[in-house]
Amino acid sequence: MGLSDRDYMRDRYRKQGGAASIPVWNDKKGRVEREDVPLGSASWVGKNTEFDEYDRIAMRYGRRRRTRTGRAGWTPALRGLIPILCLVPVAIGILADAKRRGWLPDFQPAITFPESGSVAVARTLPLGLVQSRLRVSAAEANAVVQLIDPRTGAHALSVFVAANDDIDVPAPAGRWRMRIVEGQKWHGPKDFFGPNTQFETVAKLMDFPARGGNGINLHRRFDGNLPTRQMLTGPDPL
Repeated sequence: MGLSDRDYMRDRYRKQGGAASIPVWNDKKGRVEREDVPLGSASWVGKNTEFDEYDRIAMRYGRRRRTRTGRAGWTPALRGLIPILCLVPVAIGILADAKRRGWLPDFQPAITFPESGSVAVARTLPLGLVQSRLRVSAAEANAVVQLIDPRTGAHALSVFVAANDDIDVPAPAGRWRMRIVEGQKWHGPKDFFGPNTQFETVAKLMDFPARGGNGINLHRRFDGNLPTRQMLTGPDPL
């Protein structure tokens, strides 16, 4: 084809609207893409090419994954939980104090609390083991202080201490788990203090040496040196 013929074909193409038919890039879902555009007249890539398919998949799934697992989706929720988690120990402490004071509803009649300093001893406890002493200083709630075998969980001894009283009683020598039951209205050795039964355990095992002793002061202080844990279940009946 000569130069004149080539110029003729170009003029003819322009007169037929060829220049106007060059598509403009449209990134919408319903765009129309033409593949008969002359080379050099447009820069977009046809929809059936590998690049366009990869880009479409990446745009569809990549952004969705970032939305679901990205920091923008989860961090605000986690930050919102931090104040709630910080309030949990405070709420547990408030509930425990309310039980000690007998503030929860309790419609059962109370019975007389056992004499302060009296004990309940397990039948399986060897009397020859009772060579130590247990001292308890009660706060404003009646208390039942128990010694539990840490290996078997069996009850060894329980001592009853009236509110604001101090006692010193014989106790078995050895290493024991100490548990504390407190409340106001006594309902007997099965129900203890009813719905206001406050039950916790001393975190560390306590040693009761022979011809010596150990004890606990139930007046709570912020600088106390005997941490306790709340028990999720109630105490076993005596």
